[in-house]
Amino acid sequence: MDEEKISVAKKVREIIECRPALKECLILGVINYSALARAIQEEFEKKNIIASTEAVKMALIRMSDELKKERSSMEKRVRKVLARTIIQLQSDLSVITIEKNTFLKMLGKLLQIVEKSRFFQISQGVDTFTLVIPGEDRDRILDLFSSDGIVDIIDGQTVILLISPIDIISVPGVIGFITSILSFYGINVTQIISCHKDTLFVVNRNEAPRAYSILQDIILRMRMS
Repeated sequence: MDEEKISVAKKVREIIECRPALKECLILGVINYSALARAIQEEFEKKNIIASTEAVKMALIRMSDELKKERSSMEKRVRKVLARTIIQLQSDLSVITIEKNTFLKMLGKLLQIVEKSRFFQISQGVDTFTLVIPGEDRDRILDLFSSDGIVDIIDGQTVILLISPIDIISVPGVIGFITSILSFYGINVTQIISCHKDTLFVVNRNEAPRAYSILQDIILRMRMS
């Protein structure tokens, strides 16, 4: 392949990579290559990039083939991880976000409470800490902190816990696959927490049964495929 073709292919890829919808259409093979090539050529002309419609079309076809192979390989690896994933629920939880300095001052007393909790997760941001705690511990924990130190409280939450094989650490796309499914069904995820092989999706308790059922069905289908 000469330098001109390489340059055209690179420019086409740059455009497609910035437009996920077009990328997905190329992967699915549901796009008119000639029409898309003409649209990209018009964009090239505005940027004073010289490329024939035929060259752009060929670059699109090659890119489509490459993307299909990449997607197929990735999906196989994702399916293997999900097929060996276990799903669990923890209900009646609260998500409490606390200002960093306030949290650190009360850390010792906080740990005395949470060490006996049935469920506890903590994540640190730049300026805050976020706790996911059982509803029965909510008031005791809030009593430790001044109202000024509490950034946000979300009650009535449920955790969908996915316990996966160690491969999840090195296989790209697993979390993206799950979140895309939940998004497709209109299920909002309040928090996503990753801890080694465990992935926690915090959702509203009203949406939890449907989310659990959807993900459980996906996992079972992966095991049978």
